[in-house]
Amino acid sequence: MTAPDSTRIETRLAALREALESAGLGASALLANSYNISYMCGMSGLIDAEDPHVALITSDEALLFTDSRYSETARQQSAAAGDLWEVVEFSGARPVSEEIIERLSYCKVGAITLEDTMCYRRYQDWAQHLSDAGIETETSTNLVEGLRRAKDAGEIEAIAAAQAITDEAFSQMLGFMQIGMSELEIASELEYRMRKLGADGLAFPSIVASGPNGAKPHAMPSARTISLGDFVVMDFGAARDGYCSDMTRTVVFGEPSAEARAVYATVLVAQAAGLEAARAGVAGSAVDAAARSVITKAGYGKHFGHGLSHGLGMLVHENPHCSPRSTDTLAPGDVISMEPGVYLPGQFGVRIEDLIAITGDGIRNFTTSAKELIIL
Repeated sequence: MTAPDSTRIETRLAALREALESAGLGASALLANSYNISYMCGMSGLIDAEDPHVALITSDEALLFTDSRYSETARQQSAAAGDLWEVVEFSGARPVSEEIIERLSYCKVGAITLEDTMCYRRYQDWAQHLSDAGIETETSTNLVEGLRRAKDAGEIEAIAAAQAITDEAFSQMLGFMQIGMSELEIASELEYRMRKLGADGLAFPSIVASGPNGAKPHAMPSARTISLGDFVVMDFGAARDGYCSDMTRTVVFGEPSAEARAVYATVLVAQAAGLEAARAGVAGSAVDAAARSVITKAGYGKHFGHGLSHGLGMLVHENPHCSPRSTDTLAPGDVISMEPGVYLPGQFGVRIEDLIAITGDGIRNFTTSAKELIIL
């Protein structure tokens, strides 16, 4: 767990205030998304499915409102980073706190921006209470998420560390997996090894899909046991210092058929084409097309149904995206997956996924695991 960095926090606060001004949204924002709050505060340990925090950013203040479960840790981390954030412990009922309304009135805030990621009921509560206090509300889309897209050097290294754990876990699993083991047994061992190697947690629930289950891109591990001739799709990732990794490798038990080899080779060439196309300034749809065209020309186009790529960071699915419908253009600081696949219903699936960062002059590939077909 890394300590907050004051320069990073100052930079993010300045960027948010500039984004608010550029969007014509005024100078104040109220955040309720735990990931966005953690990003803006630079604090760890704030992620909670209940979203128990509220952050208030004005032109000259940054306040984190939280409850007794988090207040002491938050104060310690804020102090370590120069007290750029004031931590206030809730005393009343939520989701709307009178402390926040009072602070807004005291600061003479006439209008405030709310995130559109709030649940509808919570948004209604806030909008009503703010209106009752004479404060106008506006709604933002991707306000903080837009800032989160471009990863700084510290974020890049956290992602690299998470991916290093993921690669090593895969390497260890190659000596562990055997015919007769179930998908659930393999998934459990894989997750244990990532934890043992230093992961703070999982980036997402692991996928281990064998034989015909591999033709389901997001199959859940089951009690199905590995048989001779099975392809096994393994899609997994570690979380480290608040950031995610993601990779997929497909292995086979025993000698594969000629068609299976051809499918694997097609996916591998498609991924290489996507990696070659992924550069700053290139449209996400064009990157997707570079890989997809390889699969289509090989006759498997209808068996590649998902997008080629998604962004990663604090969450395993973020902006930008590379798909046929993407309107994103890649830029330095983007961290994205690269994961073409072919899925033949009732037979098998093949997916190969690397994790890369877009740089000023190319890409950085975080993934080191071999991509040639591994026969176990």
